[in-house]
Amino acid sequence: MVKFGTTTLPLVLEVEELQKKVFVEKLIPGASIAKRLVRGSYGGDYVIRGLIEGSQQTVINQIAALKVLADGTARSLDFCDGSSAVTCLMLDPHFRQAGKPSQALWDARFVQTA
Repeated sequence: MVKFGTTTLPLVLEVEELQKKVFVEKLIPGASIAKRLVRGSYGGDYVIRGLIEGSQQTVINQIAALKVLADGTARSLDFCDGSSAVTCLMLDPHFRQAGKPSQALWDARFVQTA
């Protein structure tokens, strides 16, 4: 179970954590590889993938509910696994058919914010 704010996300199949870094490149004359230095991090970046199941109307309602969460409001992303919740923004979710009208696959990106 994964919660975003007070909303429990539909069946979560996968959570992918990305760690984006800020780095500086300095070209070295005559060398085939530049010198690279890490200068910071963007914070947590998560891609969550899941499945919506139920009647066709339930699928439509769940899709609408997920779209509303991508409104630019920072909310707590809680993986309900004992780890600390992370304050994130949800970017626009994506949806695709899962083979049945009563199912839809979804994925959304969550980026940590201060």
